[in-house]
Amino acid sequence: MRTISKPDHVTAFANLPHQASADLMEVMSFHAYRKGQNLFYQGQEPQAVWFVESGQVKWFKVSEDGREQILQVAGPGEAVGLVALLDRKPYVAAAKAVGASTAWSLTISDFERMVIRHPELALFVMRQLGDGVRWLIEHVHSMQHRSAHDRVTAVLLHRAEPDEDGKRIVRLTHQEIAQIAGVARETVSRVLSDLQRRGAVALTRSQVQLLDVEEVRGVRGDPEVH
Repeated sequence: MRTISKPDHVTAFANLPHQASADLMEVMSFHAYRKGQNLFYQGQEPQAVWFVESGQVKWFKVSEDGREQILQVAGPGEAVGLVALLDRKPYVAAAKAVGASTAWSLTISDFERMVIRHPELALFVMRQLGDGVRWLIEHVHSMQHRSAHDRVTAVLLHRAEPDEDGKRIVRLTHQEIAQIAGVARETVSRVLSDLQRRGAVALTRSQVQLLDVEEVRGVRGDPEVH
């Protein structure tokens, strides 16, 4: 983890007034994380909120038997640990870099001072929390009412991001997709193989390229696959 000289703005704050963004930059810290490195741990006392600048960070809970359930994968401009700003209780889930990633941290005490100075920051946080709650509601609904096949394709469509060449890429392993979708890894492999056979995706070791988004969106799986 390292600290660097600060740029003029953070991706997450691109739509904030210039002065608010500038003041935040004065108190935030930049961190670089290796693949698999934790930003914070489940149950840890809250200290800060993180805003992803590059790469991806997964927010996940660990069950008593050690299994991970991914709640969300945050990309550039998205935040992890926001709930701690409101309730000051231990983090309800852990956060870990999916690959090489960078993020900006804002301590809870600095956030409180910034909100007094820039009330619009509170509205920004509310919107970020709203986006997170909406995703969780949709995710829970998907887990209850969709087939395993459709849960996997929903994750692909939600997490696909354009790369420098404009290709739609999902930078998650089969295991990570399974943890988000709430299905077995073998199910993910079967779904991806089916999509590849249809010419809808191209597969590599750690990512999925969407070749035909409409085909991925239109595929309906076998409801008996779990």
